[in-house]
Amino acid sequence: MRYILSLVCLIVTFGLNAQSKVLKTYHENGKLKTIYTYQDASNYTIENFHENGNLMETGRFVNAKMDGIWLNFSENGIRAGEAIYLNGVKSGNWKVYDQVGNLKYEITYANNRKVNTVSFDSNGQNLAETTPR
Repeated sequence: MRYILSLVCLIVTFGLNAQSKVLKTYHENGKLKTIYTYQDASNYTIENFHENGNLMETGRFVNAKMDGIWLNFSENGIRAGEAIYLNGVKSGNWKVYDQVGNLKYEITYANNRKVNTVSFDSNGQNLAETTPR
């Protein structure tokens, strides 16, 4: 019985260790470039960094396809964009921000097709809306 329990603990330990591995790459200046946290080559999260060390982009891959919310940031750390993918397909409301972090555009996607775009001024007021035919 003790042998079986030890074997089960060993298997669970190896299984947990296999679930989360981290790979880091670096820019030539020594600052962090990318962090991959992965289960396998097809399922991982990624964080890309600007050469100054600030976060540039973060998102995840599921079954080797972009999935979920992806965030983008400018070199000075200001939010630049938000995108949504479902199984590699553009979906939902994407947001693009200006240099100071104000919402500039909101683009709606359905099944990889743009269905609506709204433009905003620096005060957040709707400037224009377009809907493809």
